[in-house]
Amino acid sequence: MWQPELRELRLALSENVRLLRGRRGLSQERLALEAGVDRTLVSKIERTIANPTLEVLTKLAAVLEVPVVRLLKT
Repeated sequence: MWQPELRELRLALSENVRLLRGRRGLSQERLALEAGVDRTLVSKIERTIANPTLEVLTKLAAVLEVPVVRLLKT
């Protein structure tokens, strides 16, 4: 039951991070560096492989200058 919703949220997160990162002109590496996370994690998030923690989402949102909920918005 919850798996389709999780898949949808991962897809929304992936698309939103990629879009917002692009709008700010940030590479995956630069976003990761500024957020204090590993670059491979950003890559995995954008490929819908990773299931990031709330802490990671908060760090990415801060760098992207959006509320955390914006990262999950479908």
